[in-house]
Formats: sequence, structure tokens, C-alpha cells
Amino acid sequence: MQRRTSTARPDWQKTIESQGLVYWRTDLPDGSSLSYWDEEHHYVLRMDEVLEMERVARELMQLLVDAGDHVIEQNLFAKMGIPEFAAARIRETWESEPPMLYGRFDFAYTTGDLKLLEYNADTPTCLVETAVQWHWMRDVFGDEADQWNRVHEALVERWIELREGFRIPDGEAHFMHSHAERSGEDFMTAAYLLHTAREAGLKTTLLPIEELGLLPDDGGFVDHEGNPVKTAFKLYPWEWMLEQEFAAPAIERMGVGPGLTQWIEPIWKLLWANKGILAVLWELNPGHPNLLPAWFAGEEPNELSSYVSKPIFAREGANTTVVIDGEVVETGPDESYGAEGYVIQEYVDLGNYGGNRPVLGVWTVDMEPQGLGIRESTGFITNNQSRFVPHIIEG
Repeated sequence: MQRRTSTARPDWQKTIESQGLVYWRTDLPDGSSLSYWDEEHHYVLRMDEVLEMERVARELMQLLVDAGDHVIEQNLFAKMGIPEFAAARIRETWESEPPMLYGRFDFAYTTGDLKLLEYNADTPTCLVETAVQWHWMRDVFGDEADQWNRVHEALVERWIELREGFRIPDGEAHFMHSHAERSGEDFMTAAYLLHTAREAGLKTTLLPIEELGLLPDDGGFVDHEGNPVKTAFKLYPWEWMLEQEFAAPAIERMGVGPGLTQWIEPIWKLLWANKGILAVLWELNPGHPNLLPAWFAGEEPNELSSYVSKPIFAREGANTTVVIDGEVVETGPDESYGAEGYVIQEYVDLGNYGGNRPVLGVWTVDMEPQGLGIRESTGFITNNQSRFVPHIIEG
């Protein structure tokens, strides 16, 4: 893999905004700003590297299934920060398999092997960026250029599969985001997924989750116009939902039928959208070449001197600590994560590409790997100031 320079397109800001990437700029407290989208550089991968990513992602999906079985069989919910009142529904949906949609593996790739950093199973973003980089490639390199990127097509195909299999009641779905996210990223991601569902023939409604209503007497959830919410895609993580006052009815009124709501992603995704799964994966597969040693905090070996401490449910590097040779080299912002517990993962070097450290995000739709998005940072923690850098395939 190489990192090369590119010539930015004239008026590229308006181009990417017209394609949905309206949140490309991050304003900093000192009044300056950072560009989240970087098209003055790109990564170049060989086809054999892409095929290896595809193979590894497919294998790890199967290991995640085994790990989910293990969590349920060993009743590890409390250890993974999952409240007991949600456990029964997780067990039930794990067996009944309501529709799932997508996820994203994050890998380091510097030691000759892909090393799993985590799997984003519930509310992964960067979908819009992944789509925009396809248009960048066409504009810059022409129609003959190649990229690992059929995420859009796979999402449409997945919705068609669910619609034709009568897994979406009445072919209707609500797509929910939160007003609390101010950058526009969550709104545009939910809107993009709505677009893929509409392309697949579903009837769709975009709805802020704050406007979700609940009828009395087991009437179920309704939208702002009083229409029943039969299937709900939510760009709002389950661990947050379980802290809301509607958590109990969401669990009780879960399913397909009058007054019930089918949630996408399903609640069993809490098993995978949980950094505790990293410790379970390592326990079940010690020495696996694509896994990093990981333990629940307090169970790591005493001699471990280079590691990353991650809260079980943290996002964008919040409350994360990187320790190298016994010294703290970077800490993430304090966003009050950690009460749910921590995972300790052996440190791995992300590489140094002109002072940048890339994380390779491999997208999965249902259980199949479908594409790649790369984010890079100058620091050790990938956070909300990291840049998205497009890629191409050569050779």
C-alpha cells in the first residue's frame, strides 16, 4: 500500500457538498478549521491486498458468530456492559435473526497482516464518504480506474432481498437520526441509507428520533404524523437507547405485527458493537494472525507495556488511552465513557505515511465484505478530526 499526492479538483468543496458530504470541514475552538476530506492525497492498493482484506473480513465475520454464541452461552452480558433487562431480547433476536444491514471492520495494516482494531456493528458512519470517493476516482482517473467499492450496490441489493422476502412489513421503513448531532453527519448518513432503500422500492420516511411517539395501551411507536413505525432503521446506538425512557417499550414492543416495531440494526448487535467482543475473540482464537491480544480490564498480563485502553462503548477515541513502553503517549477527549468497563488491547503500529497513520475501514453488508474507506490521523488515536482519504487499486 502506498500514499501518493493528488491534484485537487477545481471547486471540489461544492462538488462534494452536492454529493452529500456537507460536513467536510471541522471548526476548531481557536477559530481555525480542518478539512475532513482530503483529495490532495490518495492511497494505492494492489488487487492481492484487496483480496486479502476480503478474505480476512469474511473469516472474522464467522469468528464473530462464534463469539456471539459464547457470550450468550456463558452469560457474559454484565461483563460486556449490557444491562440484564436487555439480555432476554438479545438471546431471542440472536436466534430468530431479524434483518441486519451493515457494519465496518477497522484494521491496522503495517506488519504484513491485517490486525483487527474493532468492528463497528450498530451505527457506523463514513458511508457518504465512501460513496463520494467513487465519484472522485472517476473525475480524477477516468472510467477505467478501479476501487474496492460496491457498498452502494450491495446496500440496494440487501434492501431488495429484504423487501422481496417480505421481511419489511408493508414495504415501509423509517430512517431515524438525532437532532443532537450537529455536524450533519448523522442526518446525511441516515438520508443516504434512506436513498438506498428507496432505490430498492421501499416506502421511506426520514424521522428525528426525538420526534418518535408512543401510543398508550400497547399502541406502539408512531411517527410525527401518527403513522405506525413498523420497521425503523436508527442511527442511534442501542446502548444509548437503553438509557432512554422508551427503552422498556422498545424492548417489549419489538417484532413484526400490530403495534410492534422491527429495529435495524437488531438489538443483538450489542454483542458485536461492543469492544468487549475483542476480548472474547482473543479468548476463543488465541494467536490468530488477524487479531490483537485483548482482555477485559484487570485480566491483562502484568508484563504488558504497550497497549490501548478502550471503554467498551466509546466512540471516536473518547476516553481512550495509548500506552507505549509504559508511557502514556496520547489520550482521547473525556466524554464520560468508561463506567461500563474497559478493554485492554495490545498496541499495534498503524504505520507512518508521511506523518500519517491510516486505519482501513472494510465495509460489510449483511455478512459479506463490500468495500473500503480509509481514515488517517497524525496522532495515535483515530477521532473526529481524522481525515478521510480516497483510494484506488493498481495491479
